[in-house]
Amino acid sequence: MNENLSKLFKQTYNHPESRLSDDIWYAIQAKQVKNLKMQSLIYGITGVLSLGCFVFMIFHLKEQFASSGFFQYTSLIFSDGSLFATYWKEYILSLADSLPFASLGASVFLLLSTLISVRRLFKQNKNQLLLSNLV
Repeated sequence: MNENLSKLFKQTYNHPESRLSDDIWYAIQAKQVKNLKMQSLIYGITGVLSLGCFVFMIFHLKEQFASSGFFQYTSLIFSDGSLFATYWKEYILSLADSLPFASLGASVFLLLSTLISVRRLFKQNKNQLLLSNLV
């Protein structure tokens, strides 16, 4: 059995015109290019969707800040500094209570997902350019 395999390998080695290894190599690279294109498409769509949602979330966040009275609490610092110096602990607690944490967290999440998608999209395009030079 081992002799048959050895003989077979020697015969294939002596016949390089079959180009089987080149065909396999090109098939692997074509599959990698296809996968990179698909990943680039997915990252691009994710980036565009998260950027669009981020823009709408910024408008919603602005409305949340206005409705919670956060801007009125912050303007109190500049209008009456002595009152702030006296009651600073209660003021900071009221300011923290008026923050819209859910909207703020969602907008930070959307910003990060946009940045990560764009970063990975650029990385995928760089890899795709490198592979296209080899094929």
